[in-house]
Amino acid sequence: MDTYFYCQNCDAKITVDQLALLNEGKCPECGSHEGYSTMSKKEGDPFLTTTIINDTELLSKALGEES
Repeated sequence: MDTYFYCQNCDAKITVDQLALLNEGKCPECGSHEGYSTMSKKEGDPFLTTTIINDTELLSKALGEES
């Protein structure tokens, strides 16, 4: 199974082998130096969809109490 990396500027997908061969870390598609991530920009920011529940809320829901 290949691991893919995505350009943080244009979202171009490259393999680990391609990443190792990059000239000065520039994206082969757009020439950006913004870097790479294993998560595509199309997948969205996971922190935008994360729900944070504090201990009081969690216990209330577990015990069936209304808050």
